[in-house]
Amino acid sequence: MTTQQPLHVPVLIAGGGITGLSAALFLLQQGIRPLLVERHRGTSIHPRARGFDIRTMELFRELGVGEAVREAGKALGPAWGVLRGDTLAAVLADIRPREGERITYPSQLKGLESLAALTPESGARCTQDLAEPVLRAAAEERGAQLLFYTEMISFSQEEDGVRAELRDRETGATTIVTADYLVAADGAGSRVRQQLQLPVTGPGVLADFLNIYFEADMAELVLNREFSICIIDTPGITGFVTAINNSDRWVYQLRYYPDKGERVEDYTEERLQTVLHAALGMPELPVRILSVLPWEMTVRVADTMQSGRIFLAGDAAHVMTPYGGKGANTGIQDAQNLAWKIAAVLKGHAASSLLDSYSPERQPIGLANALRSATLADENGILKDQEIMQRQVIAPPKAGEQASPAEMTLTQNVRTLIGIPDYRYPVKVASHCPPVPADKVLYGLPGTRVPHLWLDDDRQLSTLDLLKGRFTLFVHGGPAPWQAAVNEQPVFVQVCPLPGNRLAPWEEATGAAPGEALLVRPDGFVAWRGNNATRLPLAELLS
Repeated sequence: MTTQQPLHVPVLIAGGGITGLSAALFLLQQGIRPLLVERHRGTSIHPRARGFDIRTMELFRELGVGEAVREAGKALGPAWGVLRGDTLAAVLADIRPREGERITYPSQLKGLESLAALTPESGARCTQDLAEPVLRAAAEERGAQLLFYTEMISFSQEEDGVRAELRDRETGATTIVTADYLVAADGAGSRVRQQLQLPVTGPGVLADFLNIYFEADMAELVLNREFSICIIDTPGITGFVTAINNSDRWVYQLRYYPDKGERVEDYTEERLQTVLHAALGMPELPVRILSVLPWEMTVRVADTMQSGRIFLAGDAAHVMTPYGGKGANTGIQDAQNLAWKIAAVLKGHAASSLLDSYSPERQPIGLANALRSATLADENGILKDQEIMQRQVIAPPKAGEQASPAEMTLTQNVRTLIGIPDYRYPVKVASHCPPVPADKVLYGLPGTRVPHLWLDDDRQLSTLDLLKGRFTLFVHGGPAPWQAAVNEQPVFVQVCPLPGNRLAPWEEATGAAPGEALLVRPDGFVAWRGNNATRLPLAELLS
């Protein structure tokens, strides 16, 4: 049975995973109520992604869900570092922390002070099956229309919108929906991307794995020796153990070979139990297999993330290996970039051409993250020799000191992995830029994320906390002339003068002089900087 009268929504989101749910929340933040459809009954039952980088946690902080996500994943919080050995038991037997102390890994020890000056947040560990319910609950509470166990069975695009047919998988009833825009967050096998026949780039499938999610009480074994990944070198069972809650939930990623005729059905419960006991090195340990999910370790990136009124986000646009942990994070950051632009167009504040900036800004980042993740995998799809996890966070060189090229590359790699955005968007509006001394890093340049600066002595309120998805003008000096200028603009801009006791660190970070201002986009990136003798070019930015 099909409803006769089409339902119209401003934005239809296909896919209720972590990217789709994030897109719903970012649209709600902008005052746009989307309709989200997800073919499964609920959120993910598989752990999959296990952590969120600093930039994502900044965005979750802005949405008011950061602490809930951190709390949901607190059991995984101590899980850092990469181990390697014949069995898990043998590796852990060689790790002997002092009584009452927890083992620490190199990536935890160095450079954290330099990071603290750049952000109000830290990364968080939380598996996808625990994070998605937090996002779903927030989206439902804030008014999103979420239809789970509903699939989009067809769609078409016209000049003035998108038309889709939805099917309730419980009842079989179908509904016609029209939308101004469609966000395809329907995963690595995106039907939307396939139907649009968008070209892709990348090496493709690197290896095939079985994700074996199992239950085994190893809490006492790993106590104070928590780890993130343990690569198992036992012949015949290539793979790695990943921690889920450091107690009784774990995943073993087993390499298998469909190209040699192996099938998922060949891996019976009995065979998998044998594999797990051998990999763990504990043949008597009671193990209960919860689920087995075959998957391809793939690197594939769409050449464009836009086709008219349809936009790809997350795995639909860029599939990458789990190494470096950028898959879910890149998708969430896609969603935020796209949401404010769609909202600006729907509200009549911006020309539809603003949306043409989405793919040029986000596609290169997805491509870079995906290709970087591929370099971390060896010929079997296993993380290369702890290579990336052993890198240190290195602070920029002090004045008068010279960093080696290797150190500078290392710094950029680590900053990218943990989510401090070193990338710079090609913003549309030209602006004044102060000269940058050769011996320092200057933040607040157009196209870069607005600098973090604590605005109170208790270190509770950051410059990033003022944004909340709005255009923001950070002003050095009196706000009156700037307020008059923004009152003439086609969209609301909040004017935020810097407190007098914070001007010195602001000048140090940005090079701003009295009378200058930074115009920041709703996604936190600087769009323009200039002084009160120049015109605020918001109309050009939104064209």
